[in-house]
Amino acid sequence: MTDQKRIEFLKLKLTEELVAILVEETGCPVEEAFSQLYRSQTYAKLSDRNTKLYYQSAGYIYSLLEEELEKKRKNKESNYQSV
Repeated sequence: MTDQKRIEFLKLKLTEELVAILVEETGCPVEEAFSQLYRSQTYAKLSDRNTKLYYQSAGYIYSLLEEELEKKRKNKESNYQSV
C-alpha cells in the first residue's frame, strides 16, 4: 500500500469513528454529524498532510472537535444574547 493510500485509509477510518462518537455523544443524526465534521477546522487539519493528525487516535481528535464545536456554540449563544 502506498503512503497516499494508507493516509486516505486512515482518514476514512477516523472519519467513521469520529462520526460514530459524535452521534453517540450528542444524539444528533448521522447526516448532521458528517456535516459538522466536514465543516470543522478539525477535519481540515485531519485532511492536511502536514499536520499528520491522521496518526492520532480517534479519541484525541474527537477531543479537538468537541472543543471546537463547543466554542462555536458559545459564540453563537453570545451573538444571540447581544442582539
